[in-house]
Amino acid sequence: MGNPTSPRTTPGPIDDDLDTPLPWWMNPVNIVLMVISAALLVGAVGFVVGEQRGKGANNGSDIGFLQDMRIHHEQAVNMSLIYLDVSSLAATSGTEEGSDSRGTLRLIAREIIVGQSHESGRMVQLLRQFGAAETNETDQVMGWMNEPTPLAQMPGYATDNQLAALRDARGAKADAMFAQLMIAHHEGGIHMAEHAAMHGANNEVAALASSMLKAQQGEINEMKKLLAAI
Repeated sequence: MGNPTSPRTTPGPIDDDLDTPLPWWMNPVNIVLMVISAALLVGAVGFVVGEQRGKGANNGSDIGFLQDMRIHHEQAVNMSLIYLDVSSLAATSGTEEGSDSRGTLRLIAREIIVGQSHESGRMVQLLRQFGAAETNETDQVMGWMNEPTPLAQMPGYATDNQLAALRDARGAKADAMFAQLMIAHHEGGIHMAEHAAMHGANNEVAALASSMLKAQQGEINEMKKLLAAI
């Protein structure tokens, strides 16, 4: 009677052709574990990098830009809400002629409300990470640009009288007034964003400023075309 065949004790799957165990790096279970581990590592690195983008170096330009631009954004959102309200009143009253530009202007107003509200949230998060106040608590802005200016005279910042006039405007007059005010507002914002992109120290702030430059210049170009057609 021959010796009984010993059971296999070598771990891992067997290549049927060679009847030998596969290397550990070819084991399907090990492959899955390696993929999961790599994903976790990449996720951890991404988290750390993301945190460092906000918590890294920052200077007065970064903080001043975030604080002042947040105020600037709040007025742009308010102005857009006013325009949507008055343009809706004109449409529902049936007393005003329609404007070929109005639909696009209303779309731009909605984009400003959503986009700039989102950016304001990012600004608050960054200011918290920097340990800075969430808003400019003085009546003076743009000191970080070496251009100290009273808040009411911030470039592109609409006056109370201009906002009141927009509330009272209807039809094509409201369309033109909104476009004019928002073009000036965006141009003032671009002035600040350009300075922040050049003189800030934080990568996340620079990316935010660059994004604003592109978006607001695009809206300026579009509103100028619409204004010419009103």
